[in-house]
Amino acid sequence: MTGRRNWYYQTLTLGFVGDSPPATAAFLRRPRAIAMALAATLVVAAPGCGRSGASGAVITSPSSPPPPSGSLCTARVNPAPGPVLDPNGPMFHQIVLARSSDGISVSDARIVQPAASVPDGVRAADGRVLVYYVNGAQHGVWVGTATAGSWSPVGPISVDGIPDPLGIVDPDAYRVGDRIRLAYLSNFPGQSQRAICLAESEDGRSFRTLGLAVDLRSAGTITDPSVVQLPNGSWLMALSAGQTTRLARSTDGLSFTLGETLTFGGVPELAIAEDGAVRLYVCAAGIVAYRSSDAVSWQREQTVVTRGPNGSMLVCDPSRVAGTDMFVFKTGM
Repeated sequence: MTGRRNWYYQTLTLGFVGDSPPATAAFLRRPRAIAMALAATLVVAAPGCGRSGASGAVITSPSSPPPPSGSLCTARVNPAPGPVLDPNGPMFHQIVLARSSDGISVSDARIVQPAASVPDGVRAADGRVLVYYVNGAQHGVWVGTATAGSWSPVGPISVDGIPDPLGIVDPDAYRVGDRIRLAYLSNFPGQSQRAICLAESEDGRSFRTLGLAVDLRSAGTITDPSVVQLPNGSWLMALSAGQTTRLARSTDGLSFTLGETLTFGGVPELAIAEDGAVRLYVCAAGIVAYRSSDAVSWQREQTVVTRGPNGSMLVCDPSRVAGTDMFVFKTGM
């Protein structure tokens, strides 16, 4: 909805030393950069700990067997919630609501929530538009309600009865029947035990875990899931892998298999266009839209957003809210 990307984080963990800081930061700064950079530094430096491989994946010590996959999605209590003080993180991002009738042009963009990042919107069965986001001031995934003229933060989500659980970021919300399903990056900021997990809710705030969607323990640095059901009934997930997008597929919408990499940009969002085609939004010097009739071959459409309503060139984390004319993204301050 990332989340699993600023220049400092990429230099430490992904080796993009040759990239220009402004160009990379313009679209790949995420609310977890300093925490992940610190985690990566500790993993590399600490004697006896795992080391970072060429792909960015952390190789665990043979003396420390990995946890069972089922435990990767276990909700955990956060012992010390508080603000995220990363200067490139969610404290310095803002949620923007805009309108889009066709999914490739936006208007009436307005900032509605400061100190917030990684937004993703969904239309609930009762007609409410719920926007999930990472709260930089209070920590954790929160939800707010939005209309064409109003915005109201509601509060943190809970998973399996645990409010504001530890290590859950990058929410992506979508409807499955009358319920809201949430795909998210779990076990952030850890490297060796991360996963994309699924949870489901009837009211949009209290979720129960469905299980593991993608095991990321040997997949490298992957974040920011986005999920849609294709017209043929199968499911497609897009994930961010640095400045690229990784696709994963599923027949049941619960367990996904990682597949090809697209080099258009990172921090992706999937949507179904009015004619049934798949639209892929990525962050690449703005928010850019691509289109596919078969979810295999992609054609560039156009740049959808170039800068925020405050003039900021940091625009990312797009979300086209299905069933509405609402388009959500984040901007920098």
